[in-house]
Amino acid sequence: MNKIPIKIKYMICGISAMIFLLFLFGIINPFGLNDSLQKITGYFFGFSFNNLDYLAISSIPIFGMLLNSKRKEFKTADLIKDILIIVLFVIITISIGLYILTFIGKPTNPLIPQYLITEPFFLYSTLTVGIGIGLPFLLINRTEKLDEINEIGIEK
Repeated sequence: MNKIPIKIKYMICGISAMIFLLFLFGIINPFGLNDSLQKITGYFFGFSFNNLDYLAISSIPIFGMLLNSKRKEFKTADLIKDILIIVLFVIITISIGLYILTFIGKPTNPLIPQYLITEPFFLYSTLTVGIGIGLPFLLINRTEKLDEINEIGIEK
């Protein structure tokens, strides 16, 4: 994280805080796509969002900065790419999570309509967002081995 300029660190933290406040006060709904998802899939996904979900989603720029800190040198374009990579992985894991919900989230009570899909446990949406944030860190390895570079920084 020492390679990232301090102004950009403050800007990323400010953007994350602003996104969290917009989520918290209801100005932006992160998954306000229920109506369009219902038209496309025929299911209504009933999610209960809490502050932990909002915190995980709004911290994506900070995690993008952490992913960028694994690079050899800092470039703003690479920082934006890393943030977009994390957003892409979050969207993919949420899509997979919604697909899984169509199998395990259907109600068993005959009085509840079958098109209403609910979370199987309380932090399901937080878990899917967390997996989406963590996957780029597991799949993308940008660090060099320390024994390949000596103290001066010249490769052997």
